[in-house]
Amino acid sequence: MNAPAAERPMHSPGDRAREAGRRVEELKERRDELSRGIPANEHSVATAQLRAEEALKRAHVAHESAAARHVEARDLHLRAAAAHEQAAILAGDGHGDKHQDAAAWHREEAEIHQAAAEQDIEAADKDARREAP
Repeated sequence: MNAPAAERPMHSPGDRAREAGRRVEELKERRDELSRGIPANEHSVATAQLRAEEALKRAHVAHESAAARHVEARDLHLRAAAAHEQAAILAGDGHGDKHQDAAAWHREEAEIHQAAAEQDIEAADKDARREAP
């Protein structure tokens, strides 16, 4: 038995694009049915509910993934800041201030990524609460 689309991992942008294309075609078919006066039925309602649940799961995964990327970026900026601070200590050529400035910039960027990660985590939590029955 195949897992619902939202439960299968989407490993590539191509996979996600194909799945989005499938959903577009499904919606076009349903819109055509509605234009021909075909009312909603048990199947179409169940399909719509399933697609809504899948969309929430995709949003949840996307927010979690974005948060993880922001945490990685934060960590890289902090490492870069530390490297610049070390370079400032060792700089004997008068470039210590430039390294301190660069370190400060990286620390500011790290704070921005931390805040963005927290927002994405909050959004993922909201998605999870909407998914819950």
